Amino acid sequence: PPAATEVAVPPPRRRRRRGIRYVEWTLHFTITFVILSLLKLEPLARNSVQDHNNEIDMPRNRDIDTPQLLLQSIETGATNTEQSQSSFDVHLQNEDKKSANVFEWKCWDKCSCLPAAQLITEVKGNSTNAKVTIMHQSYKSSDPHTWHWGWKSQRQTWIDLHPDWLFIFWDDEQNALLAKCTGYDDVLEGRSGIQSADLSRLLYLNEYGGLYTDMDYIALQNHEHVFNLDKNQVNLQQILLQGRQDQVIGFEWGYARNQQHPLWAFCLNIARRQKGPSKRKGCPIWYTGPKFLNRCVKKYFKQQNKELEHMVSYGQNDLMILEPNLIAPVRGDDFTSECGKWRNHEGQNERKWTTEWPESSCIQYLNDIGAFAVTLYSHSWGKGLKC
Repeated sequence: PPAATEVAVPPPRRRRRRGIRYVEWTLHFTITFVILSLLKLEPLARNSVQDHNNEIDMPRNRDIDTPQLLLQSIETGATNTEQSQSSFDVHLQNEDKKSANVFEWKCWDKCSCLPAAQLITEVKGNSTNAKVTIMHQSYKSSDPHTWHWGWKSQRQTWIDLHPDWLFIFWDDEQNALLAKCTGYDDVLEGRSGIQSADLSRLLYLNEYGGLYTDMDYIALQNHEHVFNLDKNQVNLQQILLQGRQDQVIGFEWGYARNQQHPLWAFCLNIARRQKGPSKRKGCPIWYTGPKFLNRCVKKYFKQQNKELEHMVSYGQNDLMILEPNLIAPVRGDDFTSECGKWRNHEGQNERKWTTEWPESSCIQYLNDIGAFAVTLYSHSWGKGLKC
């Protein structure tokens, strides 16, 4: 009968719907699986991209391997170190003795040998997390036996008065490495030794901040007091430079409260434009020393038609040149005063600086005027040069 035939044969359309439904479920499952997989892999992918970007953002030519540094006690000779996660070690300060943190160079043939600026801004174990003042000094050799008479004792005055500072000593090879790894190797190319040393001071303060002094500078008081002097807003200035009596500005002493102030790059780029041996081998006073710095500061702060002044804030608390009595109370041409006479003692026993100097009439004079430091201008760089 017709009714029985209709019941016995299933409609073909229903089979097609089941097939379509099967395909839909398969696609749905596949898409869901892919989405979940991508969500799981996304953090890994993001980290990979971040690592790649970090490599790109590093300074030119800088090696990627982690810098290693060792801070060692100069007096105690301690060997026990506190391991940290920042890949450098710090000898804890001895409360019974004055000690100092001294950067120990492990190598100077690749950029990772350089002190890592981001790793040495805080003292390990310091509960206040206070920023460390870094002090830079430099000479062509780190061997004290090659140093000018008096330098060893004069350097020690800084260490004795500032046991919490970090001291970095740079020689010519390390200066060249710093220039190369920060993109300024062409600025030092073809320079005389003293010109390279002058320009390296700009590199130190640009890359690390802190204090630079010549080797013949003598500390008389703790310099944290002068950095934060509540006079003419000295404590607000980003850069403090040495004022001199025989010329407005000097660069035997210079302080940068922070890294990367644009003044340093500005001056380095002016030096970059100096071409030829007449300039790069010429008198350092004019091309890289105090006269150069004077012109650079004037140009940066648009003071070309004015004379720079002491204890005046330039920019928005960007820079101040300190009055000479604070940092440089002895003139560069003084050989006859009670302090100037000490420049005539060259070649004598180093012990004079630890026995006679502290009791000298020069020290009494410097204490009376409240000086924080003094230099006696050994002028070791000037031998054989005509300026």
